[in-house]
Formats: sequence, C-alpha cells, structure tokens
Amino acid sequence: MNCQYDIVYWDRKDIIEGCGATNHYAMKYFLKVNASQFEKLKGYLKFRRYAVRVLKNEKYDGVILLSGNVAVLLKKILKKKYKKKYIVDIRDYYKESQKWYFNAEKDVLDSSGMAVISSKAFTKFLPCHKYYVVHNSHNITTSQINEFRAKRKKKKGEPVVISCIGGMRFFEQYKKILTYFANDDRFLVAFIGYGSNFLKKFCKEEMINNVYIHDGFPPEKTLDFYYNTDIVMNLYGNNTPLLDYALSNKLYYAAQLGLPILVCPNTYMEEVAVGNGFGFSLDLEDTTMRDKLYDYY
Repeated sequence: MNCQYDIVYWDRKDIIEGCGATNHYAMKYFLKVNASQFEKLKGYLKFRRYAVRVLKNEKYDGVILLSGNVAVLLKKILKKKYKKKYIVDIRDYYKESQKWYFNAEKDVLDSSGMAVISSKAFTKFLPCHKYYVVHNSHNITTSQINEFRAKRKKKKGEPVVISCIGGMRFFEQYKKILTYFANDDRFLVAFIGYGSNFLKKFCKEEMINNVYIHDGFPPEKTLDFYYNTDIVMNLYGNNTPLLDYALSNKLYYAAQLGLPILVCPNTYMEEVAVGNGFGFSLDLEDTTMRDKLYDYY
C-alpha cells in the first residue's frame, strides 16, 4: 500500500502483526483453543471499548472493517463519525438468521461507503445491498509456482498427504476426519496451524498413527507446508449457513498451486471446486469414498 494506515485488532495469541502499519493498536486478551462462549463475549466487549476509543481519538480518512460482525459491534461510532467513509468486508456468515443482527447489519451497511464480500453466495443470507465480490487470491509469483511444481516429486508407494493448513476451529469435524482415515496407510492426514496440538490427545486415545500435527507457524512459512501436500483439505462440514456459502482461502491455494482440494457435498465450495475440475467431494458417511479418492489422486 502507498498510503499510511493503522491497524486495530484483538490480539488473542500474543502475536505481533507485521503488516506494514504505521501504528499497531493491539487489544491483548488471550483465548484458549477451547474458550467458553462467556470468555469470547467478554473479549468482544473489551475490543469494542478499545476500538471505539481509538476511532474517537484519531482522525482517519476512512475505516475498513473485517468483517461484518466488527462493523455491527462498532456501528454507533461508524455512523456518527465515519458515515459513508468506511468499507465493510464480509468474510463469513455470522448471525444473519437472527432478526436483531440482520437489521443491525443492514443499518450499518446502508451507512457504509462500500460493502465487499468474498463469496457471491453470501447474497443468499445478507441484507439486500450492492456488494462487490473480492477474491482472496494469494500473492504467489510465477517463479514460486514453477519451483513448487518442480519440487513435488512423489515416489511410488508413499502415502497421499492430505493437509489442513491454517488456524483450527472445527475440532469435532476434525476428529470425524481422523476417524474416517484412521490407519489407512495409503493416506497421511496433516493438521498444521494454531490449535492443532489439541488433536494429539484424541489421536493417542484412538491409536491413530497416520497423522502429522504441527501447531502455529509464521504466515511466510505457509508455502513450505504446501510443498509437502498432495491434496488440500477443506472438509469443514455442511448444512449450515456458516459452511454452505463460503469460499475459503484454501480454495485459492489449491487453484493457484494446481492441487486438488477435498470439499463437502452440497456446498458452494463443491460447486466452484468440482465445477472447475480441481475438487473432490467427499462424503464422510461413505467409507467406500476412500478407495474412490485414492483412485482419483
């Protein structure tokens, strides 16, 4: 970016964000992986007070809100001081099925200068508004892609590495995935990212051996883990608005690096990835799909 900017964020993991901002306003309130709803609510309220104070004291030309729930949280100060001078960037479903939240989000969107979404399927649950779709393609150069493809030499007999890379949230779903692939030596299942260590106890109790777990890592190391990946895992689940309409960052890593990606049935991820020829839709209720997946790879 060629302009100066500040970043205001909730520091949940004691991480310094190296994003080039002039000022880093970090509200420190650490959360455990399995934090309770009360602890999370307390964090939201603390961040609201903190962010409002920054927005009141500083004189910004504009504000970018990531995501819609942050905009709702700061609605009062945004409408009062930054009307038509802020951008709302919506990355996920939040509580749009609840009338109070839907109406609050509509109000804050109507006073915004622009509303951005990461998936056009979000229009199925969001308030009626003019939205701009902005994709999450990664800053990967052609030389990096060429190097990536040159390095990936798989030897006969090595297991197919299925990797979930990034922050971990859906632990019950991950346990289901681990159980599905448990000790099938054709596959190695990798969970790489903050919170992964939470799965070690489950793997030990269930005696699951074909698994690789690596906890948090610096963002600049992301490609290093994809070098050792054969299939990208995007099996978060389905039949809920949070999962049915989203396009994840993993979709773009798979597309840009030329890797297949595992997706859940009846999701927009399935429509986009399978529809464009690089996705495999995996039903975790069907154990015969393991053979089909291996043949597919």
